[in-house]
Amino acid sequence: MAESKRKTLILCVDRDNDIGSKAGVKTPVVGREQNLSAATQLALRDPEESDANAIFGAVKTFDALSSESMDEEYTVATIAGSTAGGVKADMNLRNELMAVLKQFSADSVILVTDGFSDEEVIPIVQSVVPIISVRRVVVKHSESIEESWAVFSRYVQRVVEDPYYARWILGTPGILFVILAFIWATGWLILAGEVLVFFVGAVFIVKGFGLDKKVERFLFPSPPNLIRLLTAITFVTLLGLAAYQTYGAVYAELGSPSTWLPILPLVVALAIKNSVNLLLIASVVLSVGMAVYFYFRRDGRIWWSIVGVVAALWMREIALNASYVLQSPLPLPQSLVVQLLFVSILGIATTAIAILITLKLGKRFEHYFRRRVVSDDEEG
Repeated sequence: MAESKRKTLILCVDRDNDIGSKAGVKTPVVGREQNLSAATQLALRDPEESDANAIFGAVKTFDALSSESMDEEYTVATIAGSTAGGVKADMNLRNELMAVLKQFSADSVILVTDGFSDEEVIPIVQSVVPIISVRRVVVKHSESIEESWAVFSRYVQRVVEDPYYARWILGTPGILFVILAFIWATGWLILAGEVLVFFVGAVFIVKGFGLDKKVERFLFPSPPNLIRLLTAITFVTLLGLAAYQTYGAVYAELGSPSTWLPILPLVVALAIKNSVNLLLIASVVLSVGMAVYFYFRRDGRIWWSIVGVVAALWMREIALNASYVLQSPLPLPQSLVVQLLFVSILGIATTAIAILITLKLGKRFEHYFRRRVVSDDEEG
């Protein structure tokens, strides 16, 4: 009977790892007593820390649900990210969540947060296990002026001391003011306004399109993304070599490009003939590289790499036969036309068979290669 119970994980998330940096608690923390101990240590170190209240709230939720239902099994856990924030914090959160799920294979999650970073946390958890409820634990305050000022002061202090918030709320305007002061000192006041508009616009573009995270993932990719990056670099390099080799061969045989227009079919034929092998290699490299990438991510699209290789091989044959036709004088020899049609039909039929095999393999191994929706940060 115990094995038939649904398992629900009550999860508290500390994205900026206050529990580790302030209380020295190692995460993930799994279990009611362990979470009570961790929350107590954090509250003793910093009584105003909202993450301590969130952990207490998660334990309270665990107690309430455990006493209400006997048909489900519950456990409570706390995971933490990193004081550095960004991609590193999100990767730590996902790794710790996976470690918790190895101990307690939950079917769903009740997420408990302090409300500050839900938009960053929810997609990470949702990509691994379904979230059925989100509870935000917000400390209540009196509406008196004194306590309102105390709350405001606490958030101002957090902005100043927390590296994640300080770099944007204080650091970025600080850089801007230094630049404007320097330009103002030189007497270019109008230019200072233009710099202000440009800088603010650049910050909006970078944050709006997530360019900072994309650059970070490009410079520090995870192993699967490193395979995809190397594959893309190799593919583009081979395309460049194919273009360079093709131009050199056609130039050597036909002379300056200014004379190519009247003999365009011959130019196309020579271009196909001199580039088709490198283009085939580039296509195969791309298909194989993406197959390795999909394998590490357990993505069912791995089987479509077979179709890519088969299609690339037949496209080479079709392109070569087309180049023979373009180089032949009129009237076209019937044997060349028949051969082109035969290769084209055979290539289409073979590719169609490869697609059918791919669909069969996808269904056969669906239990292993499952398509997962991941966030940008997780891909990093």
